[in-house]
Amino acid sequence: MSGDTGRWLLGGLILLAVAALFVAMARTWRTRSRRQAEAVPPVPVPADVGPAVGSWDGFTVATTRADEPLERITAGGLGFRGRGGVTVHRTGVVLHHAGADDRWIAWSAVRGADRATWAIDRVVEPGGLVRLRWTATGAAAATDLDTYFRFPQGDADALRALQGPPTTNDSPQTAGEGTNS
Repeated sequence: MSGDTGRWLLGGLILLAVAALFVAMARTWRTRSRRQAEAVPPVPVPADVGPAVGSWDGFTVATTRADEPLERITAGGLGFRGRGGVTVHRTGVVLHHAGADDRWIAWSAVRGADRATWAIDRVVEPGGLVRLRWTATGAAAATDLDTYFRFPQGDADALRALQGPPTTNDSPQTAGEGTNS
């Protein structure tokens, strides 16, 4: 009987250690999100952003500090991979991320867009990700960020639209197929 008691005790200790590990991971994630919330505050979409130039749906892979593709940003719903996309306007870009409020990035904060092959937890074929480079202005300072997207269709058009402010003629341009789902 003492062998059974020892196994139960060992099993209980292992379960306790696993539970403590999960609690520590959750606390670390919450602390990181709180710290980053000041550096990367949410910016709601303004009431009048003008007509959409194009919209692309796919997956938001990650948001990281600029040129640090392993340094994940967890604040404001940016920490998880999921359904998401972008809508490009003449005045800026709206980031969509499932489960989080849309985030506004004015053109003055967009630093460009290009292709990438990998981000923190995703590796794809060469150039298979679209990277939007932008600057978030927090309470203390500005933080340069990279947001990575995977668009199943129309990624070349999305990349072109994200590389700079669209033309300012009176009629909206359509950059690609519109919303791809």
